[in-house]
Amino acid sequence: MYKGATPPPPQGGSPHPEGRVTRTASPLRRIYYGWFILAACFAIMFLAVATRNSFGIFFKPILEDFKLSRAALSLPVALTLILFGVSQPIGGLLIRRFGARTVILWGSVLTSVGFLGTSWASSLWGIYLYYGILLGLGGIGNGFTAMTPLISSWFHERRGLAMSIVSTGSSLGQLALLPTFAIMLSYVSWRATLFSLGVFLLLVMVSLALFVIRDEPGEAGPAAASARASAGQFKIVAPYDLPWVECLHKAPFLLLLTSFFTCGFTVTVIAVHWIPFATDVGFSPAVAATAFAVGGGLNTVGTLIVGPLSDKWGRKVPLSLVYAFRGLGFVLFIFFKNEYTVWAVPMMIGFSWIATVPLTSALTGDFFGPRNVAVLFGLITVSHQLGSGLSAWLSGYIYDLTGSYDIAFALAAYLCLQAALIVAFIKESEVRSARALAQAQPA
Repeated sequence: MYKGATPPPPQGGSPHPEGRVTRTASPLRRIYYGWFILAACFAIMFLAVATRNSFGIFFKPILEDFKLSRAALSLPVALTLILFGVSQPIGGLLIRRFGARTVILWGSVLTSVGFLGTSWASSLWGIYLYYGILLGLGGIGNGFTAMTPLISSWFHERRGLAMSIVSTGSSLGQLALLPTFAIMLSYVSWRATLFSLGVFLLLVMVSLALFVIRDEPGEAGPAAASARASAGQFKIVAPYDLPWVECLHKAPFLLLLTSFFTCGFTVTVIAVHWIPFATDVGFSPAVAATAFAVGGGLNTVGTLIVGPLSDKWGRKVPLSLVYAFRGLGFVLFIFFKNEYTVWAVPMMIGFSWIATVPLTSALTGDFFGPRNVAVLFGLITVSHQLGSGLSAWLSGYIYDLTGSYDIAFALAAYLCLQAALIVAFIKESEVRSARALAQAQPA
């Protein structure tokens, strides 16, 4: 909603928020600064998520160097995943107090030092400290919890598209950087590779946090400030713009919390157990792995489709359809295990893999406003991580009991369909009503 009379445009014309300008705007003021914020968030997600998920490439070289068991070396990885989940609501609280820019800066420093320290580690305890603890805590500043309030502050009308673009950074980063790390390991040691990675992250992510990212449009200089002023002061209206503790029992939060647990559970079934599942029923490991990789590549396509759709049609319908589509993929391979479904299933699930993230985070912002979105989406992310952990263990346990993953896949399919129904109960009309009421009030 825009309050107050519209001030006269500055000399030379003035850009509209989010990039639309008058014909007389000068070229230097033609680009809305929010697009630079978006590019910085994309770059941080591109680097941080890919590097955080790269440990498998370094696993065997480190194993040989330290003469450890695989179980012992896996524990620091488990620790960093757990701490990443725990760090999200903590980061949300810190963002409320200090702003997203400060939290992203320190998260970038912790992440960089985590990789640098791991390259210097001389014992397993060093890996626990640097990779397990520091890298896990670094998640306060380079996860979706940190990016969501920032994007919400800078993008009001096209928030779904903006969050989709940020989300694709994590997929494209893995696609581009993981092969790069593998090539580097063929020329230099794992220590040199991790050290180079830590230095690169320190230079790039810290520089973006210091010199590009700003918490509010008014902080980005006269051009961004006039973009907001040109249409009057913009106010984001949310139905539950309350202290965050009072939001925990509200229906939208509980519904998003429950559905995002399903997201974590169902993607982990595929991430951990797809290749064993496919090879158990007769497909070669090469075919299973290639199909999984192709499915992962469709992350970007699915995410870029659902974001703009959510800006046009609302967010709950695309989110509900994403869960239903994913559930159909699980059902398909339970009943039809052939040379077509071994490709179709990971592609269907891959298409919907990250598509839930921008929709869930945008809905959180829609209902609870910018001041609450960081901490509340952080708590919702903890639910996702709990679903992931349970899925990794329970699917293997089911296989040990039954000799098959069919029940695990059936459970994943059921949870997807249940999540689709849960999301359907979200009353997005409350958001529209709150905005319409605020629009109708006199300036």
